This record gives sequence, structure tokens and C-alpha cells, in this order.
Amino acid sequence: MRSWRPLFSWALIGVLLAGAAWGQQKVTLRMTGPDWLPVSLMTEISKDFPAYARQKLGYEVEIVVDPVPWGSYYERLAAALAAGTPFYDLFVSDSQWIGDFAESGHLLQVNEYLEKDPELRAILDSIHPVLRRAYCTYPGNSENYWGFPQEADIQGFLVRQDLFQHPQERENFKARYGYELPQTYEDWKQVEWTQARDFAEFFTRKAGEQLAGETLQHDFYGLALAYSKSYDFLSMAWMQFLYNWGGDIWNWETHQVDGYINSPEAIASFQFYKDLLQFQPPGAVNFDLDGVNNAMAQGLVAMACNWIAISPSVIEDPSFSRVVGKVMVVFPPGQFGRRIYNLGGQPFVINAKTQHVEAALEYIKWWFQPEQQWRFARGGGLPSTTQILDSEEFKNLKPWTRAFAELVPYQRDVWKHPAFFELLTVMQEELHAAITGGKSVEEALNNVARRQEEILADWE
Repeated sequence: MRSWRPLFSWALIGVLLAGAAWGQQKVTLRMTGPDWLPVSLMTEISKDFPAYARQKLGYEVEIVVDPVPWGSYYERLAAALAAGTPFYDLFVSDSQWIGDFAESGHLLQVNEYLEKDPELRAILDSIHPVLRRAYCTYPGNSENYWGFPQEADIQGFLVRQDLFQHPQERENFKARYGYELPQTYEDWKQVEWTQARDFAEFFTRKAGEQLAGETLQHDFYGLALAYSKSYDFLSMAWMQFLYNWGGDIWNWETHQVDGYINSPEAIASFQFYKDLLQFQPPGAVNFDLDGVNNAMAQGLVAMACNWIAISPSVIEDPSFSRVVGKVMVVFPPGQFGRRIYNLGGQPFVINAKTQHVEAALEYIKWWFQPEQQWRFARGGGLPSTTQILDSEEFKNLKPWTRAFAELVPYQRDVWKHPAFFELLTVMQEELHAAITGGKSVEEALNNVARRQEEILADWE
């Protein structure tokens, strides 16, 4: 009869060796992103990743997320990357930064991993084509892949449904302008900015006047839009006007700016955008995204255009908003039959210097499992997969999800050029000077064209 003792001894040694190996390998994935709902939601959901990693990879993976306020996020992130250390293994990048970070050698290009891993490739193929081009590729429309969407985002139009549907307001508007106020989501898909200007003018009232059958205790305004010189707020808010008037930021093939950003269409669109200030609250010349949100949440305006990702608090948080249950999210207006909007949103990208590529890619594969994507969507995040975007469940999930899903095909990205921040800084400076009266609209846009071409000349 064989002795059981040697068998037992070898088994015990195997267990001990495995335990020793386990104890030796623990990976910490350090991540960073802007300090807002999509990242805080990701952080909460990611608490479940270590258990998955333990089973899938056979070792411990700790997730540490370091959120940074939007206003200082780029500077903090760029400084960390310039230091040349893998302090962050995985980070959330604004889509426009990919060109800069890729050309600087900070990003891990994922093409070779896509070729080797069918699961990873299937994830990429599941992303809506518009969002895949925007968040994953550089140069745009190339087959060079650098990341995967973390938070998709687009601009939505928030309207006070209770005011637009009020019988007396409807009657008064038609008597004054000769046509009906839009009532339904489908109605808003036909609205143009020249009509929205009528709406803004009509709903701008003084304290003591009537609004929806009640006497106003404070002045009320028709609209809130972003005009702040900070980061990209003014430029991105105006670009949908530029596109819908028939203008563009440059020639997408040659990168020529002169004749595009300062075209007659561009000048007309920015003049229109500036003129809308007369129907907005005091201080609107400096409204950032929070300023727009606050104007709507405080019940000061009838309409507001803002990124959908930061709008949930206005729509459903009674501790913040006085208009919960009164706001409908619809297509922003178009113009001249056009509906083109500029894309927001951010991808996950991997630090080229990370020592934990396997764990980072496994995290991305885990994140894109339907369970995590639906948890993200139900918590207020904006997913990118066609499976979710095309589903009726998603479109009916939140007051903003139908508009988000149906607006995705209408999006256009902005520069991903390595000189993105220089181009943006010029545009912000010149546009804001025109908004505050320091320059004419035509002078400001001519200056944008000249200065941006000087910047681009160094890169061609």
C-alpha cells in the first residue's frame, strides 16, 4: 500500500508555495480623473474589481483613484506625465488631449493588444462609431487606437416644460409671434436658433410681471449659455452655432484656419451668440458650466444649454434644484436645416510607462462588461456601447437618456492636434474679448485665424 505521507507533504508544500507567491504579488492601479459624477461613480463601482481580478488574474489588484477639480486637472495631469514616472497607470483624458499626450510619448498605443485579444477587440467594436473615432483614435479617423471611452458626453438643451406648456403662455406667445411654442420632445427636434431667440425674448420678464399665472418676485430670463474665458467653456458652447451656420474651425485636411474660423458664416454665428446675452442673467458673460447649471436650478431661466453629464443635479436633485420635475431635456436647436453639435466626453488611456499593463487592460475589459456599464448608466453615467444606446430601456432610463442616445450621431469632434491647448487659449482669449466689448466680432475672429495659423506653422 502506498504511503499517503509523501503525497500529503508535496500537497502541503504546493499550498505553501502558492501562498507565498500570492503574498508577493499585489498590484496597485493608480488612476486619476476630473472630480465629477462620472469619476466618482466609476470609483464606487470599481470597489468590486479586486474580487474579479483575484479570480481572473490570480493576484490582488487595488484600485486607487485620485480625482482632481476640472479647473486644474490638465495642469496636474500634464505635470505628472512630464515627470516621466508611472505615478498614474490609467487616467481619464479629455478627448482633445490625446494628440498632445500621444505625440509626447505618454500614452500606450493599444493596437497590438487588440490584435492579440479578441475580447478587447470586441469591446472596441461595440463602441458607437462616432464615439469610437472621438475617444479612441489619433489622428482622427485613423486606425491608431489609444484608449476606450470612460464617459461619453454631448450638449443637451434643458427647457422648462411647465412654462412652455402653460396655456396662457402659449396663447400669449402665439399672439405675439404668430406660431406655437414647442410642446413635445419631437417638436424640439425641429426648432432652430432663430426661434429659440424668440422664446428667450418672450420669457425674459421683470420682477412684478406675470409668468405662468404668478407674479415674479425677481427678474426672469429666457436663456443661460456659457461665455466664460476659463478652459474651453466659451469656445465649446459657441461651436454648435458655428457648425450650424455653415462654418468650421479649420479645413480638416489641410489645417488651414484663415477663411474658416473667420468666414462670413462664422462671424454671423458668433454675433448671434453674443446678441443672446440680452436675454440672460447678469454676469452671464462669465458663466461657466456651473453658472449655467445654477441659473436653471435656481429657477432664473426658461432654457439652458449645457453638457448632459453635469445636468442630472438640475433635473433630479431637490437639495440643489428648485425645478425638479419641471425640466425636459431635448435636442439643442439647429439652424438652416443643419443639426451638428460638438462632442464632449473622455476616454480611459494607459500610461506608456506603467508596469501594470495586464491589470490595466483587464480593468478595462471588466469595466465594459454589461453589468458595470448598466450600473454606470443607472447611476447617471453616459455609456458608449451601441447595445446600450440603442436599447429602449436606456432611452427611458432617465429624463436625459433619450436625447443623449439620439444626439450621438450628430456630433463632431474638435481638434486633437498636439497644439490643442495653444489653439484653444487663443480662441478663448479672442472670443471673450469680443464678448466683453474689447474687440469687434470680426476683429476677434480674424485674430484667431492669424494666431492659430502661426501656431500650426510650427507643427507642419
